[in-house]
Amino acid sequence: MLCSTPSASSDPASDGNAYLRELQRSARDRRLWEHRQWQVLLHYRPQLLAAGLKSQVDDPSFFLSPSGKFDPQAELEATLASFFVDGTERDGEHPQCAFIARYQWLKQELGIDTNRLQEHACHRFDQWLAEMDPDTVTLVFPVAYLNNPASMFGHTLLRVDTNDGRSQTRLLDFTINYAATTEQEPGVSFALKGLFGGYQGSFTVAPYYVQVKRYGDVESRDIWEYRLALTDEAVLRMLMHVWELKTASFDYFFLDENCSYHLLSLLESARPDLHLLDQFGLWAIPADTVRSVAEVDDLISSVTFRPSRRTVLQARTQDLAPDLQNLAKCIGDDRCPVDSVSQPHLSALDQARVLELAMEYVAYRHAIETEATAENDPRLTSISKARSQVDSPRQSPGIETPSVRPDQGHLSKRAQISFGVEDSQNFWQLNLRPVLHDLIDPPGGYIDGAQLEFLDMAARYYTSDNNLTLEYLDLVDLISIPSRNRFIKPLSWKASVGLKRFRFADDDRLITGHGNAGVGLSYAVAQAATLFVFAEATGVVSDRFDETVALGAGPSAGAIVELTDRWRMALFARAQAFFLGSSQLTYDLALEQAIDLTPQSGLRIRVAQNQAFGDPAVTASIGCLVYF
Repeated sequence: MLCSTPSASSDPASDGNAYLRELQRSARDRRLWEHRQWQVLLHYRPQLLAAGLKSQVDDPSFFLSPSGKFDPQAELEATLASFFVDGTERDGEHPQCAFIARYQWLKQELGIDTNRLQEHACHRFDQWLAEMDPDTVTLVFPVAYLNNPASMFGHTLLRVDTNDGRSQTRLLDFTINYAATTEQEPGVSFALKGLFGGYQGSFTVAPYYVQVKRYGDVESRDIWEYRLALTDEAVLRMLMHVWELKTASFDYFFLDENCSYHLLSLLESARPDLHLLDQFGLWAIPADTVRSVAEVDDLISSVTFRPSRRTVLQARTQDLAPDLQNLAKCIGDDRCPVDSVSQPHLSALDQARVLELAMEYVAYRHAIETEATAENDPRLTSISKARSQVDSPRQSPGIETPSVRPDQGHLSKRAQISFGVEDSQNFWQLNLRPVLHDLIDPPGGYIDGAQLEFLDMAARYYTSDNNLTLEYLDLVDLISIPSRNRFIKPLSWKASVGLKRFRFADDDRLITGHGNAGVGLSYAVAQAATLFVFAEATGVVSDRFDETVALGAGPSAGAIVELTDRWRMALFARAQAFFLGSSQLTYDLALEQAIDLTPQSGLRIRVAQNQAFGDPAVTASIGCLVYF
């Protein structure tokens, strides 16, 4: 009896190989690797110094082709091949599930026949998606926090809003966050690694209340929530892509490939027509990424302001007279018994306000000092019990949503052209500042009392001798002057480093390296005026000094006054006594005014006198600036 040879069509493996080749041929004919959706899912971006594309994902396990990081076609064909394998390959999942966004898109584009390709059930993803119960997505923006270098520009994350539609349960919704794993390294190492990609970044999922506690309570950052108008299909596409990225890592860069940048890539996976990443090159500032989303027509359906614990505490403070504030603080500090509030001259309403302020103060102290809740604190328990016995409804502090949102503030880049006079010499000066905000820039959309300037530079042209010089280059200039009161007592601080011209004894104005740091206090003496004082130290590097370096220290003081909504003034005075490399006593006096012409343009008027290492000099200038 002769044995017959089975035909190719009866061999499942042969059928699968044939169908795979058919799908790969169809993908080549249509050049699917050039499709926008495929390049978004693989995070391909044009290379800066070479032709072709490169994925920004730096985890080899994210790619199914050895050349997939640089070759979209090879990765697409390898991905198709992976859908035909038996068993699991990545994190215990079949590739159809591990790379579910790729599979669903290719299935749709190529019309994959599930009679010819076995489709695997994705139970883990289905369970995860059911827990999410997604309806839409909200872009969350905790504003800047100067005491953490990684958060001084703010932060963004996404919240997946559930289908129940109740704002009261939003704290239980899940968030998608991208951040670096820094392992609490010291400052210099932290900064260098962050600038040059020394950390790995990844996406994580956590309940929203965890993020609110971290940003709103511990770091006292107000939070803005931008609810996005995404279709159900767009939300599902994004979450499938998040599932693909759950174990992937990226090289993290503070300036460009940071938290906000990669969140935009998730929004592009939901809606590939957005092209949000194309707007960012050398840096991606969180406020600018929020602005890029807000500028898309009909993408934002609503905006909500969530005040920080500090903002709530300040609002409760403003509702009470000073003597009642003192009583609330005394009770909160456990220096006065809780029944101190039971005074005949205090109404039930005042008693309620005092006790609620004391409770808020205790909770605030716990958040910033121990990063823990105050639930088990005996003081809070006794204050809460006393409050329950006061016959008065709960008092909600009057907190108004700021009139200007972060996405509506002035743009982050600034250019200024000025005409001035220094000791009878006329000059023109051009200033360029790529990033971000100074103390008298328009305050709307920015945190109060904060200056964050990077790579601010000025070139000066003297008309008398036809001479163009670099006036200064500030690599970084940071100032934080949060106001203190009875309950909140932050320290003010400042730091700067860069190049600057100083006048020496022979009237030469030499470019020198300089660094300055200081710590101080600031107070709001009126609704629109802040006073501050610092103890500062300054270092100057020049070959004019015996030791090349001169070190000095001394006090400084100043005031920021908001004269009208469009007119602000800054007064500043500083004295420095040098004790190493020079014995010079230097001083600076300055008055600067900012007048807004439009939301993105204005005037600056400055008069200053200073003495460095030579004769005193008086400078006056007026300039026009634009934000762009």
